[in-house]
Amino acid sequence: MKYSAASHAQNAKKSFDISLDRKDGIKVIEKCRKKLLRAEERARWDHEAFECASETEKEADSIMRALRVYENEEIFCNLPGETLPPKDSRDMGGKFLANKGLIEKLSKLFRIAMELPKGAVLHLHFNAVISPARLLEQARGMENMYIKSTIPLLCEDDLEAAEIVFGVQDATKIRRDVNIFAKTYDGTKNEEHVWMKLSKFRREFKKLFAARDQQSQQDEEVDIRLCAVPEEWELDIAESWIMEKMTLNEREVYDPAQTVNGVWARFNQATRCFKGLLNNESAYRWYIGKAIDSLIQDKVMYAELRPMLLDKWIPTNDGKGRLNNTQQMQIIVESVAAKKVALRERNALDKFPFGLKIIYCTPRSISKKRMREELKDCLDLKCRFPDLICGFDLVGAEDRPNHIGYYRDELVAFRKVCEQHGLDIPFLFHAGETLLDTGGSKCPSNSNLFDAVALGAKRVGHGYSLLKHSQLVKKFKLPKARDGPGICIELCPISNELLHLCRNIREHPYTSLLAAGVPCTLNTDNQNLFSNSMSHEFYQVLVGDPLMSIHGWKQLSRWSLEYSCLSPEDKNSGLKIHSKSWEEFCRRVVEIYGGLVKDGHINRAEARNRYAIGSKAWIDEDNQWNRSRD
Repeated sequence: MKYSAASHAQNAKKSFDISLDRKDGIKVIEKCRKKLLRAEERARWDHEAFECASETEKEADSIMRALRVYENEEIFCNLPGETLPPKDSRDMGGKFLANKGLIEKLSKLFRIAMELPKGAVLHLHFNAVISPARLLEQARGMENMYIKSTIPLLCEDDLEAAEIVFGVQDATKIRRDVNIFAKTYDGTKNEEHVWMKLSKFRREFKKLFAARDQQSQQDEEVDIRLCAVPEEWELDIAESWIMEKMTLNEREVYDPAQTVNGVWARFNQATRCFKGLLNNESAYRWYIGKAIDSLIQDKVMYAELRPMLLDKWIPTNDGKGRLNNTQQMQIIVESVAAKKVALRERNALDKFPFGLKIIYCTPRSISKKRMREELKDCLDLKCRFPDLICGFDLVGAEDRPNHIGYYRDELVAFRKVCEQHGLDIPFLFHAGETLLDTGGSKCPSNSNLFDAVALGAKRVGHGYSLLKHSQLVKKFKLPKARDGPGICIELCPISNELLHLCRNIREHPYTSLLAAGVPCTLNTDNQNLFSNSMSHEFYQVLVGDPLMSIHGWKQLSRWSLEYSCLSPEDKNSGLKIHSKSWEEFCRRVVEIYGGLVKDGHINRAEARNRYAIGSKAWIDEDNQWNRSRD
């Protein structure tokens, strides 16, 4: 019997209603879904941290989840609807520099992140720990600090176009009449004709560009805070302009016309700008202690810093002498030892018990002949400072020559020598910090990730493009039986955003890398250029993915110690200190915010009171956190 189309459709509709009433197949689907969720939970990268979490930690996690929902809706106004949002609204997890002021001013999650025990920072360039404002403050008292420019500074356009650098100079070899503000100034001449004393430069700048002083009072304040600590330094108008040259700002990073090459060029210009402020004897001795102070303030207990050691000397205070790399490393050793003594006297050594280690860095752009000398210099420093030098790295923009494999012969020979002489200098390469991922060539097989793995790298910096390589990912993954360490990725999410690998934290592949089972740590990379801190990094990954939790924070911070270059004994000691600090941290979160959240839901009336800046509740909360820091 044939049925008409209309009859067939009518029968199908009736069958649908009957099936819907009976809930046919629902139990099967629910069972399948629950099975998938259980499997997902067991396979999660932070499952171990979740399983061993205390009840206090679980309560703290519930509080943070509720705060995240509240802040998304109330601070960032992320409510679905067809009404156009206010012009000043932002996306939670959106552009970092656009959100930064709002985060620091209003977010309880960021306040919590400031107190989080972060373990170690493993990817931080040596000259990038302290705010440029502090470096400028230090330079004021240096009699022989000079500045030079690529062009004379005559008008506002010149201030935009000029590139400036600093350096300690021998005053007897520099002409006193050098004037960067004169039409006749030529920054390409020999040294005696281009350097102007910084103190004189600041005075003359104020005379010529006095109008900038009035404008700066109207503009939004430049954020010159050290890490996340609300401590600021007064800068004059010359120093404020210099600060603009040394940090990446929202306008230039997010300009629609900005390119990857353009932002890298600006980044390199900023790096060259403050190089001379640090690379001198006086600043070097002062810097180490201040760097450790800033790390402690950011709740970091250990760091591996990456100086560029291609330059073999820095000037002495009078500009007449030179300190070679060996003497520079000795200053670091002495400064770290002095800081540890001071911490021990205050019964605070647990805040930074292991000091610093140094990863020898040199650029990928040099010749093979020069690379051989660099590797020999690294071996020399390791023999002289076995407890200080902890790794070797090649740095620079990866879309430019050379790729790591270009130096394969030299690097293999280096590794063989280390094995023969019992020298532990693991490769800790920058690799995968790119979208093209061709190692600065036109050939995808030149990806630095391939050579990093082939050469036995212990960790890889950034690893942004790793997920393009299905087989390489397997080499990085943490084995299920934990019979091997895997290869750790030193994540630098804010750096990756500002250097145009992604537009915001929600587009960053950190969630996929972690889901794939790749062990990772969080790092700041160049925090003085990017105006970030470890507190900002942990905040960003929390708001960038709803799956991130306090347990994820814990796993990331513990991995930072486990994948460090510390000895096994120091790692165990560090993990014990971290565990103790972690429980205290969770207890404080529950103590301060427990009354705000019940059964995972926030008391919105109380929250509005607590989020009101200057209210009694706001002041009381701030005082509670400050007492825990004392």
